[in-house]
Amino acid sequence: MKKYLIFLYVPVFFSINSFAQANRFSGWALSVNTIKLTPKSSIIFDTQLRSSDEWKQPETFIFRPGLAFNSSGGHQLSAGFAWIENWRNMAGVRDGVSDNRFWQQWIKTQTFKQATLQHRVRVEERLIPTLTLAGNEIKKTNNRFNARLRYFNRYINAFGQKTKLVRGPYWVLQNEVFLNVAGARYTHGKLFDQSRSYAGIGLRVNPSADLEIGWMTQYALGRNGNHFVNNIVQVSSFLRL
Repeated sequence: MKKYLIFLYVPVFFSINSFAQANRFSGWALSVNTIKLTPKSSIIFDTQLRSSDEWKQPETFIFRPGLAFNSSGGHQLSAGFAWIENWRNMAGVRDGVSDNRFWQQWIKTQTFKQATLQHRVRVEERLIPTLTLAGNEIKKTNNRFNARLRYFNRYINAFGQKTKLVRGPYWVLQNEVFLNVAGARYTHGKLFDQSRSYAGIGLRVNPSADLEIGWMTQYALGRNGNHFVNNIVQVSSFLRL
């Protein structure tokens, strides 16, 4: 487990010490929800609202529903669709630009007494447009296919407990890496897209609900060799019904 925690911290160090051309500070609000249909199936969805740099205005809204199927051994397979609205600025014009996508994922959950370790592999199929300005609107043309692979891991450990976390405070570490596995030339031409490293504290209110706050460092590549570090305060809720 110690080796795992060292591995988890490496992307944090890499992000903070990168020679970024731009540094941002923003806020993200996240809600993750699971509604059980049968012992082996459930509806899952998350919503997110992200701010622009320095919390000036909303930048992205996400609604991502899906259908999940659980099997023995802590495995889950799910698939769904994501409605994503980004507010972009071009030449003084601010307009919404959708970035909707299909996704499929596999999750493996492991428990270690008072701790939980989750692995998630997600594939996203996206259409990357060319943006042009038409009057007071931003138009999308020439949609090109892009597929992105995301690997996410999350480690939760209870404060002051030696048994399974049912109620009480906990701390969490997580990291996610994004790779362009198809159509990278329609983004920035690189396999590596971005990483997100996070540390936080939370409260398990009851076996079905968590509240959490933490700090995320996002390191992302952009077009023309640009890259940036986004420093994020994230507030989250988790509901399991």
